[in-house]
Amino acid sequence: MSQTDMSLPRADLARSARAEARARAIYRFRQSLLSVIGLAIAVFLITMALLAPWLLPYPGDVVGAVNPAAAFQPPSAAHWFGTNSVGQDILTLVIYGSRISLLSGVTVILLALIIGGTLGVIAGWVGGWIDEVIMRITDLLLTIPSLILAMAVAAALGTGIWNMIIAITITWWPTYARLVRAEVAAKKQEQFVIASRVLGVGPMRLIGRHVLPNIVTPVVVKASLDVGFAILLVASLGFVGIGVKPPTPEWGTMLAEARNYMPQYWWTAIFPGTAIFLAVLAFNLLGDGLRDVLDPRTRR
Repeated sequence: MSQTDMSLPRADLARSARAEARARAIYRFRQSLLSVIGLAIAVFLITMALLAPWLLPYPGDVVGAVNPAAAFQPPSAAHWFGTNSVGQDILTLVIYGSRISLLSGVTVILLALIIGGTLGVIAGWVGGWIDEVIMRITDLLLTIPSLILAMAVAAALGTGIWNMIIAITITWWPTYARLVRAEVAAKKQEQFVIASRVLGVGPMRLIGRHVLPNIVTPVVVKASLDVGFAILLVASLGFVGIGVKPPTPEWGTMLAEARNYMPQYWWTAIFPGTAIFLAVLAFNLLGDGLRDVLDPRTRR
């Protein structure tokens, strides 16, 4: 029997093991009704954000069109979510606002993960004074409440979507730097890493092939949970007036405007507030489900 023939059963066995692991993971995820609901809501909101330009009942409202004669109309067949103080359709604003709120929240987490993860890998692997410098910077940033720091940075940079994203990212990357640093420092002492170093495996290959794949689980779980809180922080900056400025619709700015008309015109606040609630709830439920699936301690 040739060497290739001998390797086939081993490859088939590996593929079978991976398929069985995926099947078990999907089964565990499906066993949690709340996690499935979270996934469904998250998929719905993200799809709505991506397809927003084609779903708008009144496209002109997102660029500042006003109709004072239709101001403060309650929910009806013509305006499912009612209208605001200048006659704009709230459903249109909520749908288009999902692009700002959801995609900004996801972008913040991706940037924070890239920046914090890179610095965390460097600190955990290299150690020494480089580790000390990076960790002291993260400690300094973590001592400042994230909302306060984001407000300060956003106020310094000025209004705008990307300035808001940068401001929130600055407050978020230290948590990933600390998490990744701890995971890398622990994995660096594992026997399989030490054996690979003895065999002459280079640091870049060692990190990319042996260390990073073994720290994915806690990072993915944290990222999925953090998306909801990032969306909430985006809305908070909009609510206090230093996020995205009108006429660009955003859930936080919609709430800020609606507070002047509560409780008489309740629909102006209920619908954007419900959108924020559903987004945060969905990603928290999804994060809990991923933790159950990916955490090795829950595997059978």
